[in-house]
Amino acid sequence: MTSETTNQCLPRNVQLRSKRDYADVYANGVRVRGKYMRIVAAPTTKEVGARMGLSVGRKFESSAVSRNRVRRVLREAFRLQRHQLPALDLILIPNARGRSYRTPIIEDELLQLCADAWSKIEQG
Repeated sequence: MTSETTNQCLPRNVQLRSKRDYADVYANGVRVRGKYMRIVAAPTTKEVGARMGLSVGRKFESSAVSRNRVRRVLREAFRLQRHQLPALDLILIPNARGRSYRTPIIEDELLQLCADAWSKIEQG
């Protein structure tokens, strides 16, 4: 395995893993909605920068294949833009089924929603 492939992965320490992590973000976070997704964002207590969790339930899409594809696109958009995001714990929730979830579109919306969430947090 080369160092190039190792650098392309999304490390586990930037993923929200436990129920407590999710509960803290839902309890203390601000909510921002876009065309393709909603995010719940709270300032992170970790020193790894932005961290991400996903919430894609059966209510969004009954097909597991479709849900998993959306998860992959959201995870990839976060991985590609992580270095530009503020230090937030994020939960990404897709909005509407039937939309074309493409990585470049999701990347742009993720950056915009994070900027909006950060300004909401700074305002108090």
